[in-house]
Formats: sequence, C-alpha cells, structure tokens
Amino acid sequence: MTKLFSLTASAMVLRATALSAVMLTGCSTLDLKPQKTVVAADVPAAPISQTGALQWSEAAPEDLPRTDWIAGFNDNQLTALVDQALSQNTDIRVSEARYRAALARLGITQADLLPSVTAGGGVGRTESGNDLIGGSSSISARVDASWEYDLWGRIRDGVDAAELDVAASDADYAGARLAIAARVTQTWFDLIEARLLTELSEREVETQERALRLTTRRFEGGVTGSSDVRLARSSLANAQALQSSRRQRLSALSRSLEVLLREYPDESLTAAADLPPLPLLSGAGTPAFVLRHRPDLLAAERRMRAAGLNVDVARKALLPSLTLSGNITDNASALNNIFDIDSLVASLTAGLTAPIFQGGRIKANIEQQDQILRQQLEGYTGAVLTAYLEVENALDAEDRLEEREVALRTSLEEAVEAERRLELRYTEGLASILQLLDSQSRRLSAESQLISARKERLSNRVRLHVALGGGDITNNGNLSPQLAENEVNFASLQP
Repeated sequence: MTKLFSLTASAMVLRATALSAVMLTGCSTLDLKPQKTVVAADVPAAPISQTGALQWSEAAPEDLPRTDWIAGFNDNQLTALVDQALSQNTDIRVSEARYRAALARLGITQADLLPSVTAGGGVGRTESGNDLIGGSSSISARVDASWEYDLWGRIRDGVDAAELDVAASDADYAGARLAIAARVTQTWFDLIEARLLTELSEREVETQERALRLTTRRFEGGVTGSSDVRLARSSLANAQALQSSRRQRLSALSRSLEVLLREYPDESLTAAADLPPLPLLSGAGTPAFVLRHRPDLLAAERRMRAAGLNVDVARKALLPSLTLSGNITDNASALNNIFDIDSLVASLTAGLTAPIFQGGRIKANIEQQDQILRQQLEGYTGAVLTAYLEVENALDAEDRLEEREVALRTSLEEAVEAERRLELRYTEGLASILQLLDSQSRRLSAESQLISARKERLSNRVRLHVALGGGDITNNGNLSPQLAENEVNFASLQP
C-alpha cells in the first residue's frame, strides 16, 4: 500500500516553538521592563524527496484519519466492550479525578486576583474584686480586607499557567481514554487469537491420536517397529502440552480483559469465533494533524508553555508588589450598640514592598523554574519524535505484515496438501513416520503463524490509530467536550 502521511515543515516549526518567561538581570540591577526570551524545541524536520514531494506519502483524501476506528472493525461485541471500559475503567476514572483536581487548583489560583476579606468578633467580661466597683462587658467586631494589585502581571501569569495545566490534564484524560480503548481492542484480538490457537491445538491432538492409532495397528500387524509407535506417542504428548499452554493463555487473557472492564476476573468472557476482517485504510492524515490531535503531544506542549509562565512568575518576584489593605473595627459595651456609626473605626493603607535580601531564595527559584522549562522543552521534542516514529513504524508494518500474511497462506496451502499426501503414502507403507510427523508439524506451524499474522495486522492497525491521535470514540469520533473547547482556544496560544 502507499504510505499516506505528509508534512509541511512550517507547521512543525510553528508547533515546536514556545515562548519562555520574562528575563530579569537580578536583584542588584532591577529591570522594570524585562525582555522576553524565545526558547524553541529543536525537532528534526521530515525528509523531502528530490521532486519536492513529501517523502513520507501523498496526502490522504481528508486531512485527518478516521476517528471512529473502533466501528471500522465491524465488531459489535468489541464496540460494546470499549464503551463499557470507557465508563468503568479505573485508569480513566483516575485521570478524570486528576482533571477535576486541576480545575480546583485553577480556582485556587484565580482567587488571588480578588480581594481577601475576613471578619471576626469577640465578647469580653471584666469583674473587679472590689464589691464597690461593678463589672463591665465589651463586644468587638472587626472586618479586614486586603488586595494585591497585579502591577506586573505576576498573578495573571500564574492563572494562565494554571489554565494551561487544566488543558494539559484534559489532554491526559483524553489520552487515557484512547489508551484504554486501544488496550481493550488489542486484548480482544489477543483473546480471539488465543481461542483460534486453542481450537487448532485441539484439532492437532485429535490428528496425533489418529496417527498413533494408525501406527499402533501397523506395529501390531508387523509392518513397522516399536520406534514408530514411540515417536507417535511423543508427538501426541507434545500436542497435548501445547494445548494446555494455549488454554492457560486463553484464560489469562479473558481475565485481563475483565479487569479492564472493571469486572471480577472469573474467566466468564468468551471470545468471538473469528478475527474481524481488516478495515481498508483510506488515509492517514498529516503530521500537522498528529501535532494538533495527539493527546500526549497536546499535554506536553501545554505543560511546556505553563513552565515558561512559571519562570515568568518566579522572575517577577524580584519586582515590587503593591498591596491595599483596610479594616473596620467597632467596640461597644452592649450588643445593641455594636453597629453604632459613632463607634466605628476604619482605616485604609497602601503598601509597596520589594525583596532586598532573602539569601538567594528568589534566584534559586528562578533557576529551578528555568530548568523545569528546559525539561519540558526536551520532553516535548522527544514526544514529537516518538510520535513520528510510531506512525512510521505502523505504516511500514502495514506493508510488511500484508506480505507476511500472503506468504503464510501459500505456506499453509502447500503444507496441508503435503500432509494429506504423506498420510496416504504412510498408510500404504511408502513413507516413514518421521516424514508424516514432519509434515504435520509444518502444517501446524504454518496455520498457527497465519492466525497470529492476521491478529498482528489488526493490532498494528490499532497502533496506527493510536499513533495518529485516534480521537475520542464516545463522542462521534470527536475529542472530549473539554478538550474540544480547549482546541478552539488553542490558536491564541501560538507564538
């Protein structure tokens, strides 16, 4: 097949560039108009052929792959299993909780933009030891308010960084759903493969039992020696051992799939009778689509940008901060006088503070945040390269696995015919038991490999969909509602 994955270098460079935080020279030479520094992730460009065409492939009919890829396998039971996993799987629920925790952290950060108001009060009673002096009561009330004016945008930078963290957590949530959908699909195909191989082993045991009976009759008739009988028994025992091993794997896969579905692993799930046909691959989109829609790349890029804003926040801690504060107090001897306007005392103050000496704490924090940003930059570059590698490998495997399946079908056809003829020749005394057993072994190996090759082509298709970003299959092939909303706003984040 033709590879269908194309790239424009400008799109990749655009996505790989990130703006870092505001740069300051330090406490001793405070710059109130710091300059921004641009830090770019160094992602290698894809190759271009001598004709100017993109070497990876020609463009797909649409600029994105099919996102309803589960339905493309035309397996209703698989679709139901994936739907159940997406609503019940523990990993997905953990990821959802992390997303909601990020939303809560955003709310905490946004609160710094608003004034802080506290209120308090007290009641006191004083008694004298002298009977001639009566006791007295006092009631007090106090309201305090404070607000830091975001003079340099430090608080807003922190809020923006928290919003990017929410977007990254949302992308992680979409990635978890995609990963679980892929795991369920892969395990389902593995389960069907295990069933087919187990059934093949059962037929092989029957074949070896028939060969043993035939050999035993020939031995009893004096046509062959006892060594042939022993070889037939050995071949039967090997087939029985392989059968037990495959039954064990079938049971283990059934239990693994049940755990993904949040069910007790009691091996109650039964595989389908055969593997589904491989869907036609009409297009694989472009790397630009991968960069825009792969959840792990979206999360990495947003965390990279958040790290840049955190550097900005750390550097702006060197600048002065302006705080407005005020309070209202009231003291009275009786409750009915507590709100007397004449007893109220109010004050309003404004304070401008700047760090002078903190033992290098601020500079160390700036350095820490700067290195975290560099970690995110390198992590993003590595994630992009890994994404391209996964797509390249999956597209290449599409061709190689197809060639392998065609060759194995030919091998099986020839092995079946060779076994049939040798079994006939053995009954006529024209072939040895070793020739018969060898033909049976070759036929068994070819059939087993063909089953595995069919399954591997399906598994590779799943890997391709995941490598391309897949899409959220529970929302008509679209991303999650939160992630889709973030995608609308993502253009504003571009450098």
